[in-house]
Amino acid sequence: MQPIVDVELAIRELVEALRETPEFRSLWEAARAINHDGEVQDLLQQIRAHQSALQWGRGDGAEHLRALRQLQAQLDTYPSVQAYRAAEQAVRALFQEVDAAISRVVGVDFAANARRSCCG
Repeated sequence: MQPIVDVELAIRELVEALRETPEFRSLWEAARAINHDGEVQDLLQQIRAHQSALQWGRGDGAEHLRALRQLQAQLDTYPSVQAYRAAEQAVRALFQEVDAAISRVVGVDFAANARRSCCG
């Protein structure tokens, strides 16, 4: 007979354990650094403005695309952005490991079956 598991408790414990990992803490710190980097925030604001213009068909689309590419390349040079992307990759790898472990235990592809559907 299988032991009875309190799924909500198990989820809360997993979330707390994940929050304490070095990967998650690094991502949190990297996000905080980006949020407090005025130059990065200015670039992000410019990027959003060009994306909005493209979405709504304002101005010269080719010029907006050129500016977006240039701004993105500039953004990619900032150490805070590089640190965030590296931390994001580490968290993604951690979550893939967690997904694989859960999938082994439950006997199905957990992440694929955990996605919301139209019915829930």
